[in-house]
Amino acid sequence: MFLCRSDELSEGRYREFTTEVDGETVFLVATRHRGEPRAWYNVCPHQGRALNFAPDRFLTDDDGHLVCCAHGAVFEPDRGRCISGPCRNAELKAVVLSESDGEIRVSA
Repeated sequence: MFLCRSDELSEGRYREFTTEVDGETVFLVATRHRGEPRAWYNVCPHQGRALNFAPDRFLTDDDGHLVCCAHGAVFEPDRGRCISGPCRNAELKAVVLSESDGEIRVSA
């Protein structure tokens, strides 16, 4: 399923997308890390809240890690693993992406 054009996902910038997964509308957070597109459900494992503080607006630290706006959990941009905060070592639920012909798609 189409997520976005490749040029809409910049290295190190986090974006929010709405798509369908298994027939349900879901919110995702996506980024590009070391050239590869990455995406996860936009749900912090600590308390199930959205990671962003406003639509398509995410906090990051100086090292490019994603920071949950609610309680400050810090997530790696490659695996989505929490490296600091209340859910240390928990991982964001990943969504598999594919990229070809200038498009990023959610893989089935």
